[in-house]
Amino acid sequence: MKRVVLLFLASILFLAFAADIGLATRIMYRSPRELADESSHIVRGRVERVRSFWNREQTKIFTEAVIAVDETYKGAALGEARVLQLGGIVGHVNMRVEGALSWRLDEEVLLFLEPGMPGTFNVAGFSQGKYEIERDRRTNRAFVRSPGLPGTELVGKPGGAAPRRVGLGDFIDEVVGRR
Repeated sequence: MKRVVLLFLASILFLAFAADIGLATRIMYRSPRELADESSHIVRGRVERVRSFWNREQTKIFTEAVIAVDETYKGAALGEARVLQLGGIVGHVNMRVEGALSWRLDEEVLLFLEPGMPGTFNVAGFSQGKYEIERDRRTNRAFVRSPGLPGTELVGKPGGAAPRRVGLGDFIDEVVGRR
């Protein structure tokens, strides 16, 4: 009887571990410079609107974030950028994509974008091309911060020191190659 209970508990632990592994989205790591090279546009702006909707066939849910663009660092100047990604919530249906980005209204972001469906963009590197902008409360100086990517495994990411806090201007100069 003891053996059966131990086998049962071991099976439960194995299934819990296997389920956790199965939820991770594997993404090839892209450095900020690689993201810049692969992007058609690099923009800074604020999240103006977010909506989720069904595709025409009612088989997939997409989320669209509309970004009011304040500055364009690469590509033709944009007034706004419509960013589309798979997944979202419509009514009582939640289509979840591990590693997909979340968007907050009025959130200030730096985005590395590549062309998507007509009239839209995708974030470069799946979710790696979205950086949150934090402002110093005293000086209003902007700093970039890469959001955590829960539910993802970055393949080929170099180990090393923790990310440092980088000023927005310095970061742009470095990744766009102005240095």
